Amino acid sequence: MRVAVITPYYREALHVLVRCRSSVFAQTYPDVRHYMLADGHPRDELRDLMFHVELPRCDDYGDTPRLIGCAIADAQGADAILLLDADCWLEKGHIQQMVKVMQREDAPVVTCPRNLYRTNGSYMCVDSESDGVHFNDTNCYLIRKDAFHLLRAWGLKDKRLCIIDDRVFWQSVKASGLKIVRSGVPTVNYPTSFAFHYSQNKEPIPDDTKVIMQIDGELTMRTYTQYKELTGKTEV
Repeated sequence: MRVAVITPYYREALHVLVRCRSSVFAQTYPDVRHYMLADGHPRDELRDLMFHVELPRCDDYGDTPRLIGCAIADAQGADAILLLDADCWLEKGHIQQMVKVMQREDAPVVTCPRNLYRTNGSYMCVDSESDGVHFNDTNCYLIRKDAFHLLRAWGLKDKRLCIIDDRVFWQSVKASGLKIVRSGVPTVNYPTSFAFHYSQNKEPIPDDTKVIMQIDGELTMRTYTQYKELTGKTEV
């Protein structure tokens, strides 16, 4: 089974991109291709990679690059696809574990837990939000070829929904009626800049963390400082 890893990137620091890329190269599973898609800001250091694609800036939180990357991987013979944000990284046994569960359970969709890391790089916890029931994070799937049609949800939608693209995708997966199974092993590492994760773990919320809120009927991203100023609240 050939597994494709799809990573859109924007303006992340080179060391962040290297961490992501290195975690894919370090996988114990042998048949992996890593597609990196530049969302308007290609890095010279990555241009010589075999599976590097340069796109104009799409300004949709990586949704168009994800969709294009999935289409290319499919055209080039991928049997399964996983998505990996540029600032995230995988434990070295991640793909091996996900493929094992997929084959054992004969399931077209496999999910897994994620580890949260603070903005200072320290480990926080295994995330309780992305539980594979109410929500599943973008980075925590393995999608088999017979379920690739689900990946269309990353594109051709109301652009205002891109800010909650991961939730739109999860609803599409659940609504599909396909068999979904879960690996119990947290093998995805996610550095969180969302205020909610600090709040749910009863930790001090850094002022520069992000909050998705609705203003004049539109979903928008604000810092925790702006959220407090706009709402007068401190709880997220």
